Amino acid sequence: MADKNNENYNPFTGCTIAATGKLEHFTREDINSRIISLGATAANSVTRKTNYLICGDKPGSKLVKARELGITVLTEQEFLKMIPA
Repeated sequence: MADKNNENYNPFTGCTIAATGKLEHFTREDINSRIISLGATAANSVTRKTNYLICGDKPGSKLVKARELGITVLTEQEFLKMIPA
């Protein structure tokens, strides 16, 4: 198991991540590419299998669904802080 104190620790490996709303630093294609580069699956919708939702400005129904399912919602800034440098 990866050491959480290791600077290269990646909490997203093996996860399913969706994005919603307008992101400041990424286009939809860019965020999906970044998610995949972290060893995660980029999802277009929120389901019970979704681990994280990255939420930007003016989120839509994905945010409502994520809250209903108890999925962890991250701002873009929180997501960026969690990824290895």
